[in-house]
Amino acid sequence: MTFRELSQVVWSVPLLIVVSGFGGKPECDSFETRSAVLRRVSDDHNNALASYAARTSSAARSDANDAKADAEKALNSERAKPLYQLGEKIVTRSASSDKRTLTCSGSMSVTVGDTKASKEVNFTVQQASHGKISVSVAPFQFQAP
Repeated sequence: MTFRELSQVVWSVPLLIVVSGFGGKPECDSFETRSAVLRRVSDDHNNALASYAARTSSAARSDANDAKADAEKALNSERAKPLYQLGEKIVTRSASSDKRTLTCSGSMSVTVGDTKASKEVNFTVQQASHGKISVSVAPFQFQAP
């Protein structure tokens, strides 16, 4: 292989990587989308799903009822930290005509201490013209009994 042929190959690889990144359409169930949804929900410290699980968790109740040693409080505090998980099935509810905006839903659960709460989460995935994906999550809605 000559230097010129090698040079063309070397310059072609980055171009293929850049071009391939712009060709794809957003997906509701991609790793990138799942990660963004989990990040958005876990960053919202006032979300109703985690608040519900925290209120009903025995770890939270025992912290409120007992005056424990600092080490035990720290352990309970770690147990009371919300752990989020998206269900296996994510559904595309609708897509824009250019297929760059999707409305999606799936099951999300949060575990706080010994309490697990689940709720359907609705979110939107949108791809800008330059290829960047953005995800927005609808707030959790609960109906009063």
